[in-house]
Amino acid sequence: MNATAEPPAPAYARSNAHGLTLAQQNAVDLLAAGKNDTETAEALNLNRVTVTRWRLYSPAFRAALADQRAAVWGASADRLRALLPRALDALAEALDQADDADRVTVAIAVLKLAGPLPLVPTDPTDPEDVLRRDLERERQRMRTRRDETHDQLNGLPDYADHLKTVRKRLARLAGPAEDKRPCARRRNRDKIDAGTAE
Repeated sequence: MNATAEPPAPAYARSNAHGLTLAQQNAVDLLAAGKNDTETAEALNLNRVTVTRWRLYSPAFRAALADQRAAVWGASADRLRALLPRALDALAEALDQADDADRVTVAIAVLKLAGPLPLVPTDPTDPEDVLRRDLERERQRMRTRRDETHDQLNGLPDYADHLKTVRKRLARLAGPAEDKRPCARRRNRDKIDAGTAE
């Protein structure tokens, strides 16, 4: 196994192109649908901290979430575009009938919502791109000059080494899933203590 990559999910648990477990994919779907971390964790019977850690520190999870959000926003933008002809018709009709102020208000609101299309988030949808973006942000915070020699003298690690370090740190921070049920946590702890954990 590549030491720089996140440990892969068990083969039976893979459910999408990002290699997420079924619980992670379900969490992605719920978060993209507008649920918060607490609601998502409760729906999946997970600890809220687990969902938060995935959302903040797992490049694969963050990429899948960005991908799903883009799909949701894309579908919403399509629905909004489909309303535009009706909104324009209502506006034109309301302009002919000055007493229909409510229709004008609704038509104008729909047109304002249409705004500058497309309404799609711009977060990376590939785990490696998420990781590279985080790495670049971290390197920019550390960097005083772009000169590689100067960077090395100031203690900024080589890009490849730094990428490995950030990948390991995010994998550690994302951590394993924690089941909300006490007996499941105890079983997982017992497996770890016995050395039989997966």
